[in-house]
Amino acid sequence: MKPLLVGEANPYGSAPEFALYPSPPGCSGDRLCRLVMGLEPDDYLERFDRANLCPREWDIHVARSRAADLLQGARDLGGPVVLLGAKVTRACDLPFDPFTVIAGDAFRPVRVVLPHPSGLSRAWGAPGAYERARAVLREAGVLS
Repeated sequence: MKPLLVGEANPYGSAPEFALYPSPPGCSGDRLCRLVMGLEPDDYLERFDRANLCPREWDIHVARSRAADLLQGARDLGGPVVLLGAKVTRACDLPFDPFTVIAGDAFRPVRVVLPHPSGLSRAWGAPGAYERARAVLREAGVLS
């Protein structure tokens, strides 16, 4: 199973294939692909499943329901899940503790918590942030 990347919502459109899409330049999907993971767009699109919790605008009730469904599906298929940002992490009933791996068990998949990849997140401006992200992604088996 491919690792699953989970974001908030997509202002560019609600079609599932556009979730965390690596275009246009500078969008969250592009920053995640190039800056955080150090990948080319074609490789990124091939290696990961991607989903948003809400179709267009953030709604915590919709997000919690969708998060439960996505986490159950990931557990059933055995792949790790990357939770992007505080809103997504809280919708999954977890504390927001960026750059961490949460071990899986019989009921939950392995989860990785990262700051949201938007240009607004100050966490990415900290020295070594991208390297820390790649290290936890490798630890969880998301990146090789």
